[in-house]
Amino acid sequence: MNTAARLTGLGAVFTGLLAFVPEQYAFYVAMLIFACSAVSAAIPPPSVHSRWVVAYQIITMIGLNIGWAENHAKPSVSGVRVPLSDKPAAKEAVQAQGIPVLNKKGKPETPT
Repeated sequence: MNTAARLTGLGAVFTGLLAFVPEQYAFYVAMLIFACSAVSAAIPPPSVHSRWVVAYQIITMIGLNIGWAENHAKPSVSGVRVPLSDKPAAKEAVQAQGIPVLNKKGKPETPT
């Protein structure tokens, strides 16, 4: 399933859920979503062993940090930025050192 379809479906779900919020509270719900989005963008993710991991994940979910809006910084995961043309060589170098390369779902890729 592609990202556009997921976001369209998710947008429909949130629109449907907001219909159940009384009109006088809609502003506060929108501000909660905005605040959670701002907090998750401003605060780096906690360590994977931190007691704040679950709270951080809930805040990012309420802040609608999904798909392309998702934070690229994840708890206990680093990213090595290299030019796209050097990506295969960088993956080989990292794997040669015995370090697993993770896919988009955070699972180790099989060496190629």
